[in-house]
Amino acid sequence: MPKAHALPSATIDPQLLAGLRACADGARLAILRLLAEDAYSVQELGTILGLGQATVSHHLKALVDVGLLRQQRDGTHRFYRRAQRPSPPGPGDRTFAALFEELDGAPLGPALEAGVAQVIADRGARSRAFFERNAEAFEASQDLIALPDRYLPVLTEWLPARGPKALEIGPGLGEFLPALLGRFDTVWAVDRSEEMLRRCAQRLAKDGDALPHFHCGAFEQLNGQEAAARDHRVVVLAMVLHHSQTPAALTRAAVRALAADGELLIAELSPHEQAWVGDACGDLWLGIAPEDQDRWAQDAGARLQERQFLTLRNGFQIHLSRYARPQAPLGTAEARR
Repeated sequence: MPKAHALPSATIDPQLLAGLRACADGARLAILRLLAEDAYSVQELGTILGLGQATVSHHLKALVDVGLLRQQRDGTHRFYRRAQRPSPPGPGDRTFAALFEELDGAPLGPALEAGVAQVIADRGARSRAFFERNAEAFEASQDLIALPDRYLPVLTEWLPARGPKALEIGPGLGEFLPALLGRFDTVWAVDRSEEMLRRCAQRLAKDGDALPHFHCGAFEQLNGQEAAARDHRVVVLAMVLHHSQTPAALTRAAVRALAADGELLIAELSPHEQAWVGDACGDLWLGIAPEDQDRWAQDAGARLQERQFLTLRNGFQIHLSRYARPQAPLGTAEARR
């Protein structure tokens, strides 16, 4: 039998061939689709896919080995995200960019959607349970990481002198709300925990401050609610994303709540390895990478305008970021006012 002719081995990039082989499996394509929007652990992916953890681990290793996934350790768990392809693209990257675009346009389907909903609900239940149990000790637990007076002055400097409407998602005990109430005609405060909102209102009233409009619920799910209307001059997320069960979705929802000239202000922990914060402070994530945060904001139509880093003595680092929509006047203090 004559031997089939083949392309010379140097014609096709070996990394491309390895990646294509790794993707030649329905479960792995589903993993790549799922990890486009969120990070999941082996256990969570097993729940979503209906597969055993050993099988999931095998698929993940194959995708990590060819550079299509990246992993991060959060305490005792490893979470996986889809790797960002380099820019400009290298050999084979156009192929995977086209594959990702095709995957991202495909619906998850009822079974995967149900699995994702279950995992997100479990994360949310753990977070709500922590804050309902520990609302009274919240201030002390947060002080273990960073005192608000270390990062709130920077956010205050970024506020406009006056504005019609502002929103803070996850206001904690309301430390930043007086600054918003003093500059905006209408201020909303949204939190998943009814107990945290109650204590926030108590603290503001005790200090003689005005009260904002309160809404209890997951902000990324507030479709059609006034608190989530797309008309806010400023939206604030101060030390919130590492508590969120879906930080990517929450960031995108915050951008969508901005008016045309709106700005999103974020104070967030940089990635770290101090796993004790999960039990002590209710953190779901060991910090948020600035580049991930930037990509989520950009996906929703906002661009980074400036960033500052604060390094704390206890080993934590905070990154403070100001985002704006492209059509807003950008880049100068005068434009922000």
